[in-house]
Amino acid sequence: MDRTVKEDVSVGSGIIGVFTRMPQKMERVFAEFIDNSTQSFKDHYNDLIKVNRSGVCKVIITWNDEEIVITDNAFGMSHDDFRHALKLNNPRNNYTENSRSQYGMGLKTAASYLGDWYSIESTMLGSKEKYYSIIDIEDWKKNNPTEIDNNISDSPETDHYTKIIIKKLYKPLTNAIDNGLRKKLALIYSDDLSKGDLEIILNGRPIIDSDPELRINKETGSEYLNYFEDSFEFEGEKYDYHGWIGILKTASTDDAGFTLTQYGRGIKLNYRPSEIFGKSNSFQYQRVVGDIQLDDKKWKISFNKDEFIWDNGLEKAFIDSLKNNKEVKYIKDTAGVLRKEKDEVKPVVKQEDAKKTASKLSEKYSGLKNVTKTVVQESVNDQPVVSITPEDNVESNIIKITYASVEYSFDIQVKNDNSSDNWLSIQKKDENNSYYVIINGLTKYFTEYKNKDCKTLIVDFAVALALTQLSCARVGLDFDKSGLVIKQLNDILKNTN
Repeated sequence: MDRTVKEDVSVGSGIIGVFTRMPQKMERVFAEFIDNSTQSFKDHYNDLIKVNRSGVCKVIITWNDEEIVITDNAFGMSHDDFRHALKLNNPRNNYTENSRSQYGMGLKTAASYLGDWYSIESTMLGSKEKYYSIIDIEDWKKNNPTEIDNNISDSPETDHYTKIIIKKLYKPLTNAIDNGLRKKLALIYSDDLSKGDLEIILNGRPIIDSDPELRINKETGSEYLNYFEDSFEFEGEKYDYHGWIGILKTASTDDAGFTLTQYGRGIKLNYRPSEIFGKSNSFQYQRVVGDIQLDDKKWKISFNKDEFIWDNGLEKAFIDSLKNNKEVKYIKDTAGVLRKEKDEVKPVVKQEDAKKTASKLSEKYSGLKNVTKTVVQESVNDQPVVSITPEDNVESNIIKITYASVEYSFDIQVKNDNSSDNWLSIQKKDENNSYYVIINGLTKYFTEYKNKDCKTLIVDFAVALALTQLSCARVGLDFDKSGLVIKQLNDILKNTN
C-alpha cells in the first residue's frame, strides 16, 4: 500500500547549503556515490550473486544539461539505511570492517555540490518497499526543516538498486571534466575495474582501467618494474606497506607518481615526494610510476578520502623507509641516470591544426595595418624562392597580414619529418612578399602541450616570430641577422629535454 511517512532530519538541515561552497575535486564527488555502491555490493555479495550471476557491480552515470542521474545494481537500502542517507552527520553504526562508506555525509556532500535539488530512490533485494525522497537545498537553507517526506511504495522483492537524480546543476559537463573523470576514476577504482568486479558507465561509455606502458630494459628485454614490501616503526607501532614501482616509457606529469591505495581503493593520486621524485623537471618526476597499498586502520584517511592524515611525522617516517627500500631505490637511481632514447615521437602540431588556426589569425592581426613605421628596404633581399608540397595533400593555409604599410602573405606548412629538425623556418614563396612559415610538429620541447589551445598558440606564435623577422629586415637588418633570434631559439628547443 502506498503511503507517506515523515523522516527525522533535525540535525541542522540548513547547513547543507555550506557544502555547495566547499572546494571539491570532481572525481572525488562522484567517488562518494561509487563508494556507496561498491561497498553495498561487497557487503551483500552472497545474496546478489544468486540474482546477478556476473557478480559485477554496475554504476551508470548520465550527465546532460538538465540533470545528472546515477544508478547502481547494488543491494539497495533498507528503511533504516534510507533514513541515514537523508540525515546529516548521521553515519550508520553497522559498517563492515574496512568499509568505504565510513562517513555519513558522503552522499549529501556530493549531491549538494553538483546541484541545488536532488532525489534519492532505493529498494533493497528481498524488500517489498521502495523509498523516494526529494531534497530541495534552497528550501532547506531557508526553512531548516526537521522532517522530510519519504514516499513509500510497493516494489517487487527481486528489485535492488539506488537511483540518485540531481537537478539545478551548478556546472555543465565539459570535455575537460569528462576526460578528467575518466582518468581519475580509473585510478581510484583500478583494482575493482581490473578484476572485473566493477563497471562504471559514463554517458554510455565505460571507464577503462589500463596498465601504464613501461620502459623496456634493453639488457634484459623486460620492463623496468619492481615489486616491494616493507615496514617501519613509528611511535611504537608497526606500519606495513607493499606495492610496485616502474619507469614510464613516455614522460607524463599527468601519469607519473604513486597511487596510494587502501583496501583496493585509490586515496592519494600522483603522490611524488621530492625525496624520491626530485624536482618537477627531473626524469624521475616525469617517468617514475607505481602503486602502494596501505591496508591497515592505522593509516588514517581524511574526510574526503583523498589524503592520509599523517602530518604528525608519520609521512616523513614513511618516506624515509620508502626511499631506502632496495627495490624502490633501484628504480629511482636507474631513472636518474637514464637518458632519453629515440622514443617514438608523436607530432604535437599537424597540418590540420594549422588549417584550423589560419582562418582565425588574419582577423586577429588585422589591427596591425594601422601601425606605420619607416621602411628602409622595399623588399627582403637575397632570399631564394622555394616550392613546398603541402604535407598530406592538405591545401595551403594562407594568412594575409599588413604591418608597417607592408602586406605579407604567410603560407603555414607543418613538416613532421624529423624531431631534430628546426622548430621554425621561414622560406620565400614568391616575389610578392609571400613566405612559407614551416613548423616542425615533432619538436620534443612541445610534447606535453597537446591540447587544442596549446596547438593554436604554437601556430600563432610561429606566425608572430616570422612577422618579427621579416619586419626587422625591412627596417635595415639583413635577413640572416634578423633571423638570429629564431636561430638561437631553434637551437635551444632542440637541446632542451
